[in-house]
Amino acid sequence: MHIMRLAAALVMAQVLGCPVRAQAGSAPLDLNTAQELPNIVQPLLSAVVNISVLKHPKSEPAKGDSAKGDSAAKKTAVLPEHAFGSGFVITDDGYIVTNKHVVDGAYDVSVSFSDGAVFTADIVAVNKRPDLALLKIDAGKPLPFVKFGDSDALRVGEPVIAIGNPFGLSSSVTAGVVSALNRDVNVTMIDDFIQTDAAINHGNSGGPLFNLKGEVIGVNWAIYGTGQAQSGSAGLGFAIPANDAKWVVEEMRHFGRLRAGFVGFRVDEITPAIQSVLGLPSRAGGIVTGIVQGAPAAASGIQEGDVIVAFNGHEPRDVRALLRSLSATAPGTKVVLEVWRNGTSKPVELTVANWTDGTYDPAGPQIAPHDMTRHVAADLGLKLAAADASKRRDSLFSPGGPAVEIVDVSPNSPATDLRILPGTLILRIGSDKVASPKDVNSKLDEARTRGAKKILMLVETPDGPHWIVMPLTES
Repeated sequence: MHIMRLAAALVMAQVLGCPVRAQAGSAPLDLNTAQELPNIVQPLLSAVVNISVLKHPKSEPAKGDSAKGDSAAKKTAVLPEHAFGSGFVITDDGYIVTNKHVVDGAYDVSVSFSDGAVFTADIVAVNKRPDLALLKIDAGKPLPFVKFGDSDALRVGEPVIAIGNPFGLSSSVTAGVVSALNRDVNVTMIDDFIQTDAAINHGNSGGPLFNLKGEVIGVNWAIYGTGQAQSGSAGLGFAIPANDAKWVVEEMRHFGRLRAGFVGFRVDEITPAIQSVLGLPSRAGGIVTGIVQGAPAAASGIQEGDVIVAFNGHEPRDVRALLRSLSATAPGTKVVLEVWRNGTSKPVELTVANWTDGTYDPAGPQIAPHDMTRHVAADLGLKLAAADASKRRDSLFSPGGPAVEIVDVSPNSPATDLRILPGTLILRIGSDKVASPKDVNSKLDEARTRGAKKILMLVETPDGPHWIVMPLTES
């Protein structure tokens, strides 16, 4: 069972699971009492499967008496890794959903049902973010299956049921409630996890989280606990929402891979400081930090510093929701983005493209924007020089061009307080590109003249470009 760090050094997350919904034709149930739980669970058990895999072998030193020069001590034993997880059937012809990490590196995958039937499964497709995989078995007969529900309809406090294969104990059922929604655990820029206290453990990965209608509303994915040896549920489980998983599964089923929508910009969270300096009505959406030349965003005139405040007429609640909406849009679809620039917003229409192999991962870790508004001093503490072309970080979102290098940072200055380091490049002051220290000083003077107390500055570090809020004073 895969373990991944989510936050501090002593906080570990055990990767676990996947999402679905009730079998077509199931009768409505009285959901008012806990006595109805057996009636809800019973028809679901036959569609939840246990997954057992053999993964590529690892070499380990064989035992031997090296002191006596025993040649066996120099030999290695090749041992396959045996792992297990959970999954659920989504069609009567044998498509099964689980987590990617459950079947990663597997050369043999077998699926067993609650009635004891066992089948060999083929891996149809896998996807890294969200952590999902699609399997296929040939049972020779129609299979019971479950369907995805609407995870957007979930409410905190709603009862939920997890079914899976914890510690290899098949068809285990636990119940709890939705503890929180839209959880960001700092794994990707599209985090949107359902948090539940329904007990899930090692082996629940890929298993379904059901609502009381028997619909899969989450895919069990991770547990959250303390200590390096975390081995069981601490009442903090996370599941991939059904609505985030449905489109990925359908893409894998019909095309063998995820065709994510691509517009060609990188965006950061809008902090309270950025909201204040730009005069934004809310923190919805995201601020553009990089543009891919020739991509739809560049062709439509979007530039660094623009704020995407709406997508097809809807205000995304945060930058993660914006990225999910864009990624889930089919390539070739025309969309309208509401773009805020210089105190006003305007609609921008563009056609979504398709992510190609080897390009930037839209769900990959990104550097959180710094909330830099604490200290104000007469001198910002920056020593500047024109940046040599070789200093630019050549990447998809930073294709070279003019910049100004920060070659020194004065102690006890605002720049020091903001944790700006020598070697950082300044790309823009507000919406304007800068190519020399004179450009930077000119833009700062213009901002001071109009009475600005703070200014947005696009900088580039080894982690890529991001916006900072720089306090200003009279020079």
